[in-house]
Amino acid sequence: MKKMLLPALLITSLWACNEQKTATPATTETTPAAAADASTANAATTPTVEYAYPVKYKDWAIGDPLNIKTTLEVYKAWDDRKPENLAALFADTVRLRIPEDRHEITIPKDKIAEALGQNRSMYKATSNDILSAVALHDKASGEDWVMITTYNKWIEKNGKRDSVLYHDNWKLTNGKIAFLMSFYKLPTKEFLSKADPAKKP
Repeated sequence: MKKMLLPALLITSLWACNEQKTATPATTETTPAAAADASTANAATTPTVEYAYPVKYKDWAIGDPLNIKTTLEVYKAWDDRKPENLAALFADTVRLRIPEDRHEITIPKDKIAEALGQNRSMYKATSNDILSAVALHDKASGEDWVMITTYNKWIEKNGKRDSVLYHDNWKLTNGKIAFLMSFYKLPTKEFLSKADPAKKP
């Protein structure tokens, strides 16, 4: 809008100077009242979108990239077999909703390293190829989330190799991880042919 209005303001100012030699110099400052009027006008012209279903989280803004950093440290600690680095990343209590488990898991902060360490010991090696990572802030609830899509590969103790695509929704409170809802999908042949021809972690 400012680019459109600037020529008109310039022409009006020049015309006023020709008509009145003592005219007050123009100013580019915007008064609070004018700013409020502009904000109201913009809000009035914003179309209201009606959805086919009620949506709990719909008014998103880009969140803090530091939350992405915190979340990726979880994957790093897992791959590096360093569960002792995990406790500092989590809130006092963590709720987990993971694939193939119909019950929500609740773990106190001081038990996280032990629980994940036991799970990690089942694998000889693991790796994560992060395909997407975005931090989001829900304006209505004030909640902060990080959405991660990763291609996870592993080698079991018996040498068996496997892989899966995960989409993990992490909720953070005051910069600490408090909740995870995870989904997975088996990689297609088309995906593997491009992303992992050798199928090696």
